[in-house]
Amino acid sequence: MVEFLIVLPLLLMLVLGTLQIAFILHAKVTLNYAAFEAARAGSLNSARMFFMESAVARTLAALYTHSDNVTKFKHGRDRVRQQIDDGYVRIELVNPAPGAFRDFGVSVGSDTMIPNDNLIYRGIKLGGESGQTIQDANVIKVQVYYCYELIVPFVNKVMWAMMRYSPTDAMPGDMPLVEPQHRFGQPESGTFAEECVKDKHAENGYLGIPIRSQAIMRMQSPAIAPSP
Repeated sequence: MVEFLIVLPLLLMLVLGTLQIAFILHAKVTLNYAAFEAARAGSLNSARMFFMESAVARTLAALYTHSDNVTKFKHGRDRVRQQIDDGYVRIELVNPAPGAFRDFGVSVGSDTMIPNDNLIYRGIKLGGESGQTIQDANVIKVQVYYCYELIVPFVNKVMWAMMRYSPTDAMPGDMPLVEPQHRFGQPESGTFAEECVKDKHAENGYLGIPIRSQAIMRMQSPAIAPSP
């Protein structure tokens, strides 16, 4: 009995930790597909954020839909849309960057577009600001950040506290090639990861861990510069 009582907390920690990591991996796989869907939606719809957000909401809804019911799916999609509004999900358009629009953009009405037709004949001159060719500017790259909620009791608080309060230099010193953002400990200041683990979310009962995915695809429509 004494030995069992000593081992039981460690055993529970191991089992619950394994379960929580499995949920995180499931969310990461889903986020990978959401990033792909966002890039595809942006490719077909001039890189407009509304369509990319809709694609992400539609895909991540699978994390909150546990039956083959249309109403449940809509509730899951609406939940993700609310998470986007609240900052738990962030979609970043990495390419085409603002410099590419200034180098290659043409005015069409009130919009600035990067031409998407006859790219093979447009030459390979590098833009002065972007350092890209117009062909490079017609590749969409999207990064999707997700503050995934840890849901397994006890382990969720342990994992969140490890990221929130552990010193950034906790990574062993014999691993100098590991980039700072990948080191164990508190996230860098000003990043999405830092925003994810802030105390204000924990006070509302949301213990999250940041995960990220990205996707790249050829544009199938002329990219439109985002509104200022």
